[in-house]
Amino acid sequence: MISQVCPAHVLSQPVGGIIPVQSASASYANTSDGLQQLLLELLRAARSDDQVKLRGEIAAMEIPDYQNWFVHAFGQEQGQKLGDKYEESLKVSELHFEMLWAELAKQQGVISVEKLDQAKSYALAAGSLNAFRANWRKTDDSAGPDSQSIGVFYFVDGKFRLDGSPYDLKILSAHRSGQVVPAKLVNRIPPVYPPLARQTRIQGTVAVNVIVRKDGTVEVQNVGAGHPLLAQAAVDSVRQWRYTPTTINGDPVDVQTKIYVVFALTK
Repeated sequence: MISQVCPAHVLSQPVGGIIPVQSASASYANTSDGLQQLLLELLRAARSDDQVKLRGEIAAMEIPDYQNWFVHAFGQEQGQKLGDKYEESLKVSELHFEMLWAELAKQQGVISVEKLDQAKSYALAAGSLNAFRANWRKTDDSAGPDSQSIGVFYFVDGKFRLDGSPYDLKILSAHRSGQVVPAKLVNRIPPVYPPLARQTRIQGTVAVNVIVRKDGTVEVQNVGAGHPLLAQAAVDSVRQWRYTPTTINGDPVDVQTKIYVVFALTK
C-alpha cells in the first residue's frame, strides 16, 4: 500500500546491547512511542533467540476479522480487494517479518516510527486510520543495507497489526517523483540444493538483500537471514536472476529490495 507521511512526529530510538524489557502481557499505547516499545520488545526476543515469544507476538499482529475490517475502512470494492490480498499473503508476510528480526538482531541501529495520514491517500469509508510506518537505520559497520523498512502497522482492537503488503522498494537513483512501476522478474534461475543440506533434510527460506540495477541485473549486498548451509546457494542463484527494471515515469532506476529464496525437499 502507498501511504502519505505526516512529518510532524517522528521518533527515533538508538538500539544497543541493552533493551528495556516489557512483560508478555504488556499493552502498548496507540502512539508512535507505543509502537516503538513493541518493536523494541520484538528485537529483544530476537536477540535472545526466544522464538516462541517472537512468533507469538507476530501472530498477535494479525488483523482480526480482516475481511470486514478492510471493507469498513476502505469501502466495499477496494476493501474486498485488500482483504483478499491480505489473506493470500498473510502467512508468508509473517515469515518474512520474523526473518527480518533475525537479521536486525545481528546489527546495532535505530528504530524510527512515523504517523501516517492515509486518509489523504484513500477515500476511506470510516475516516482516518490509526496507521504508522517503522524503519531501521543501521549504525554499525555490519554487512547489509544502511536502512530498511520494518513495516506499516494499523492499531486495531487495542493492538498494533502488521500490514501484509510486500517489502518496500527503496529507490537509489536520483529521480523526480512520479509513477513507479516495480521491476518484474523475467528470468529466475532456481538454486542448486546443497548436498549436505539435502542429506541432513534442511529446508527453509533465505532472505537476500540486493540491488536491482537499471539494466535488470542483480547485485547481492548480503544474506539477511536464513540457514547457513542454504545461504551461498541462494546467493549464487539470485545473482543470475534478471528483471525488467523499476521505472519512474518510464525512466529505469536502481532499487534496493529483498529476494526470498525457498528451499523445499520434495522427497
